[in-house]
Amino acid sequence: MFADKEMCKRCGACLSECPYQLIVEDKEGFPKLRPAARKTCIACGHCVAVCPTGSAVLPEMPVAASLTPEQCGKISRDMRIAPEEADQFLRSRRSIRSYKDKTVPEDVIADILAVAGYAPSAKNGQPADWIVTRDPEVTRELAGLTVRFMAINNVYPGLIKNWEKGVDKILHGAPHVALAHASDFSFHPAEDCSLAAAYLELAAHARGIGACWAGFLMEAAQGCQALRDKLDLPEGHSVHAALMFGYPKFRYQRIPRRKDISLRWLD
Repeated sequence: MFADKEMCKRCGACLSECPYQLIVEDKEGFPKLRPAARKTCIACGHCVAVCPTGSAVLPEMPVAASLTPEQCGKISRDMRIAPEEADQFLRSRRSIRSYKDKTVPEDVIADILAVAGYAPSAKNGQPADWIVTRDPEVTRELAGLTVRFMAINNVYPGLIKNWEKGVDKILHGAPHVALAHASDFSFHPAEDCSLAAAYLELAAHARGIGACWAGFLMEAAQGCQALRDKLDLPEGHSVHAALMFGYPKFRYQRIPRRKDISLRWLD
């Protein structure tokens, strides 16, 4: 049974919110799953999450695990933030390239990644898999492999010279780097990994941890076999996002201006 008829108010929220229209009304007006749900449900959980009475339960299906209201996290109204607070939080995020000589505890990294798992993804595929360095020496090794790849291909000579002088312009001495990779057969792996990485960066920011996209490492991971071997990437997977991260060495005091947005209303 999809809905507990003793609790259901027949409000229609679950019908309206199902992205694949897999919920219909029975003869009494109560919601029920269409047979197509057994093959088409993407387990987004909208139906269970939106139900005001907690009467909707997603049953076990070949394409989706069961989901009950008790298995969902609660949304606390007391934790809602004001628009001004949200605006400052988002506007104060900076791309950090100077880090303290201090590692981030593993449980904190795990919490950040757990938040990143809630990023939207095509058809709720959640394709992003993560590789995270635990030891700063391993992080530096990845930077070194990136520089070696640049030298072999005769690109970015300035970065190579800096590396030879002991200056890391690849990962900037960050203690950690997180790489999101996904199967090439996912629906939209690049977009999904990028969104997950954006969530990771914001979750880190909320915990006083700075991050910056590691573009040079991402580029090298596409063609450097030595780097791919070190990462132990599964066959058929590509790296679509990489962020260096750690505790910022300096604290930002202001929010710089940005260009006015380019906007054209379409009527």
